[in-house]
Amino acid sequence: MSSLLVLPDNTVLINFALLNRMDLLAKLVKDNGAWCATVASECDQSAKVPGLESLADAHGIFGDPLRPQSPTEHVMTRAFRTRLARPGDGPFRHLGESETLAIMASRSLRGIFVSDDRAVSVIAREQGIRIVTTFELLRAACRSGMVDADTAWSYLQRLRQEGRGWPPGVYERSSFEKWLAA
Repeated sequence: MSSLLVLPDNTVLINFALLNRMDLLAKLVKDNGAWCATVASECDQSAKVPGLESLADAHGIFGDPLRPQSPTEHVMTRAFRTRLARPGDGPFRHLGESETLAIMASRSLRGIFVSDDRAVSVIAREQGIRIVTTFELLRAACRSGMVDADTAWSYLQRLRQEGRGWPPGVYERSSFEKWLAA
């Protein structure tokens, strides 16, 4: 496989839907998208929320979902999910991230996992999986000329207003400019 796969978590998909920029996500993925079945299912559920209907476009970006195929992948999924779970989490919380990590690790997929969950990054690093965030994708979009700095700044503002996080070290426009250049 010569291309680098891009596998998302549902939180990232929601972020791009909130920005009404599933088209930008498609450009960033460049026909190299893949996703696991649980993330696809989570996305379908999220698409029922008013304002997130554009999540239906994710199927065209990421294609047919990957499913755990071996006992090892099932066991790894459960083990990762157990590590990520916190008291009070429902039985399916973190299942999409866990399934993605298990499939990527088990199959030695050459790819990037896009997730904003900090706990996921610990397991990803342990498994040798590169992880990037929504914000890093937006920075890449800006650097490649897909969006200008003012637009990227407005996207960060919107995500912040929606309670979706903020890039580390960015506090105002000047620190945003430094973050873009980093």
